[in-house]
Amino acid sequence: MRVPMLVKWPRVSVAGSVCHQPLIIEDFFPSILEMAGVKQSQTVQKIDGQSFVSLIKTPTADIQSRALYWHYPNQWGPKGPGIGASSAILLDDWKLIYYHQNQSVELFNLKTDIGEQNNLASKNRAKVTELSRLLGDTLKQSNAQMPSLKDGGARIPYPSAN
Repeated sequence: MRVPMLVKWPRVSVAGSVCHQPLIIEDFFPSILEMAGVKQSQTVQKIDGQSFVSLIKTPTADIQSRALYWHYPNQWGPKGPGIGASSAILLDDWKLIYYHQNQSVELFNLKTDIGEQNNLASKNRAKVTELSRLLGDTLKQSNAQMPSLKDGGARIPYPSAN
């Protein structure tokens, strides 16, 4: 989920600057609208992202922390780590991954473990509960599609605080 981004915007971006604020693909649309000077736009659906133009202008800007969400309710690609139906949340330094197949979770502190090698789920149940609740509530509020089990067709539950 970590992909570096380079920005060159003459007379706007700060040459040689580095910003560590996480963004998500949904942030590009409102950013491009702001860059183009579009003040009001009419869209068919809600704009989920938020503009990152302030970070281009001031890479050290202190913006409000927010949770970022990913939801992949389908099987895709070959088999292997990180591939398959899952949902994830990133909040501050914490990332929780909910695997749909067996409803298991992994928890990582990205500040101390950027490579996601040390699953802290069993050691930090309070953080698992907090992030599972946030992730599950957000998926429910957006009526996110969840997969069904091949055996019997039961729908996979949303992540919960239990």
